[in-house]
Amino acid sequence: MTASTPRLEDAGVARLLGLAFAGADLVFEIDSEGSITFALGAAERLTGCPDQDLVGRDWAALFKSSEVTLLDTLRTTLGPGERRGPLQMALAERKAPNAPESASLSVFRLPQLGTRLSCALSLGGSGGGAQYPRDEDGFTPAESFSVAAEYLLKEAEKAGLVLTLDLVEVRGLRDRLSRLSPDMAERTRRQIEATLRAESYAGAGGAELSSDRFAIMRPADAPNTRLVEGLSAASGGSERPQLARMSLEGAASSQNMRTLRLALDRYIEAGSDAATSGFRDTVARTLRDSDRFRDIVARGAFQLAYQPVVSLATGELHHFEALARFSKDTSPAETIQLAEDLEMIQVFDLSVVRRLLRELQSLPVTTRIAANLSAHSLMIDGFLEEILGLGGDDDLRGRLILEITETRQLRDLDQANARIARLRSAGHVVCLDDFGAGAASLDYLRRLEVDFIKIDGRYIQSMTEGSRDALLVKHLVALCNDLGVATIAEMIETEPVARLALDLGVQLGQGWVFSKPLEKPKWKPPGPAPDPARTRPGSSEYWG
Repeated sequence: MTASTPRLEDAGVARLLGLAFAGADLVFEIDSEGSITFALGAAERLTGCPDQDLVGRDWAALFKSSEVTLLDTLRTTLGPGERRGPLQMALAERKAPNAPESASLSVFRLPQLGTRLSCALSLGGSGGGAQYPRDEDGFTPAESFSVAAEYLLKEAEKAGLVLTLDLVEVRGLRDRLSRLSPDMAERTRRQIEATLRAESYAGAGGAELSSDRFAIMRPADAPNTRLVEGLSAASGGSERPQLARMSLEGAASSQNMRTLRLALDRYIEAGSDAATSGFRDTVARTLRDSDRFRDIVARGAFQLAYQPVVSLATGELHHFEALARFSKDTSPAETIQLAEDLEMIQVFDLSVVRRLLRELQSLPVTTRIAANLSAHSLMIDGFLEEILGLGGDDDLRGRLILEITETRQLRDLDQANARIARLRSAGHVVCLDDFGAGAASLDYLRRLEVDFIKIDGRYIQSMTEGSRDALLVKHLVALCNDLGVATIAEMIETEPVARLALDLGVQLGQGWVFSKPLEKPKWKPPGPAPDPARTRPGSSEYWG
């Protein structure tokens, strides 16, 4: 036996249990001061020296100095029978070639061993050796947290574990830190970070979302009391930290991530003065919204209303736009935004297109309907193949207009144009919705080959003769005519605006002055059509 090998008659079964609680490359034991009293395993691979040389050294010497606060937290807060880890730790730097930079640390305080702590280091384990970026105070940056969380969810799923997203508020922390000296404030922040990291799965750490709000990923069975009390002690505050938990069980990893991102966004938006009940409501609402929309899509539990789009010159029907309706109490725009936030919009878009293709088969061949298609859906790999795989001949597809809505910016215009070209070659007419809003710009006209643009209603609603809006519309229409792109004016609510839009060269119009959305795609123009003599040159040359 070497000097580092335990004597069974001294250590007994208790020590073996303490060291065998996890498979590891190196197992060691520390006393109440953090001094290594026993070591066994591949120490040289991890630390550069044999295991017997570790005895008597401070365990902090095995790791980077940035890990000291976490090590102290583990050593001083771990209770009898408690275990923490595996936590991804940065190892002390060595000049040796291929020296590992990190390892997973697990610690366990066996009651029979008193103040001694059993430790295990492994190059594998949960976290897979992944490194998570940290800011100068040790927190995982908020923008990196969802990436780390997605990785951890996949790792936990492999291990058969269920994780939760824990949202934590330490109320009044910002004011408390402002009253401390800079050194003490930094020490407090590092202690909070260490507490969060010690409680997090694989030591990924906590993300600082605001001055007093944090988020971490933890195993579902992790005790809340330990985290809350640890943060209370670390922050030195009189108010008990507030905790809201969101279980990430029972859904695919991708859906969990959508729900997680949405919960974080809403948590940040709630504001620093939100009460504990507000946090719980935020989490509960996210889960309700996610479940509700999944159910809507699965059951097809939505309605379509049909708003006529007419020729401004003749008043004749050109096509209908299909508008989604979910419930009387819910704004369609809010639900569509929710679908995009949850990254479920592509499933909904496919459901709408599928329904409209079926409906067009039973309608007169002169009936054409426009389906809204999220720009986000268009840019998802595989979505185009699903649309083109829904069936329908060229004539049927020619009656289904695809109106691309840009609630999210189209960042890769060349790829977007290639996908639009495939839709057009399959027979679909393509319209760019809400032109002039959001990121839509002249660059879109230059690089996206579409059949129509729909001019954003904000330019149309308050447009008057000689106004700046009217001037902008006039020149936009002229440019579109030169490019062979037809134009639609939306949100036309009065006869004067309809006449002005026609005078400015707009070919098609949509709005309550013509018709509100209808339950069925059937409509006849009310009253006599406008005088055909008012038709501007070239206005009848658009598609259809």
